Amino acid sequence: MNYRKFIELILVTFVCCQNITYAGGKSDRLKPQWVTHTLPEPQSNSYIFVRSHGEGSSLAGAKQMAFVSMSQKLEIERGLTVNTSVQSRERLYQSQKSSGSEYEQEIVLDVTEDGHQLKIVCREIDEYWTENSGKYNVDVLYTVTNKNYFGGSYDNDIKVSAQYGAETGCLSIIPSVGQFYKGSIVKGSLILAGEVAAAGGFILCENTRASYIKKMHEQPKHASEYNSMADSWETGRNVCIGAAAAIYVYNLIDAFVAPGAKRVLVTNRVVSLSAKPYMDSNSTSICLTLNF
Repeated sequence: MNYRKFIELILVTFVCCQNITYAGGKSDRLKPQWVTHTLPEPQSNSYIFVRSHGEGSSLAGAKQMAFVSMSQKLEIERGLTVNTSVQSRERLYQSQKSSGSEYEQEIVLDVTEDGHQLKIVCREIDEYWTENSGKYNVDVLYTVTNKNYFGGSYDNDIKVSAQYGAETGCLSIIPSVGQFYKGSIVKGSLILAGEVAAAGGFILCENTRASYIKKMHEQPKHASEYNSMADSWETGRNVCIGAAAAIYVYNLIDAFVAPGAKRVLVTNRVVSLSAKPYMDSNSTSICLTLNF
């Protein structure tokens, strides 16, 4: 095979596959980790995570079925009886991760547990939906408070993020490992395939070049022709080295900056007390600050 065609095939295939566009029909390019993996671990015993699935002819209908499924799951797993009274409310809270305030949708359920009337709070954390021929499938992640606890997950900071940063960049020192970790299976496979193809091209070109060098010494009368062929295959070898290096650099940059599958990050809000000296024109004192 002509080395130029071989190299062109590697590069064109890699670039074209990287530019695959994902048409509509789903909320996110990648399935969130809470769909494909286990549920996140709560950092407080005041609530639990619940994943629920629903189907419908509209997104709203599918979400409603997901909520019904979640209610049935609570009845089976916790022995609750969900009454017909359902309240929906918006909670205004100060965001820990961004400036300003945000609204968060909550659903308050009237339930009966062991003969006692309770109110529990359900909060939608994230959703992932797909649409095919007018039919919607949706997965919804909720937090549900334990017992009669309105605080729910307020004592925690729950964030949904598709950014991974340095952790995946370090993993991709081995090509494509960072992409696999982020859930970008197709992209990771293409990077790995590109590196393997470039390595294969290097071996092919180098072996062929060495073969022509050997023939050049064995058949001096064809030395000029064999030398020219050896130079061509040497160029092909160098191009393969460059392609491998380019794919590797792309692999590192992509691992650092490209978003991956959404994941839920849960951290405890730490209560801290700090003291700072305070001085004005009239007095000198100590200022106490409570962060919670």
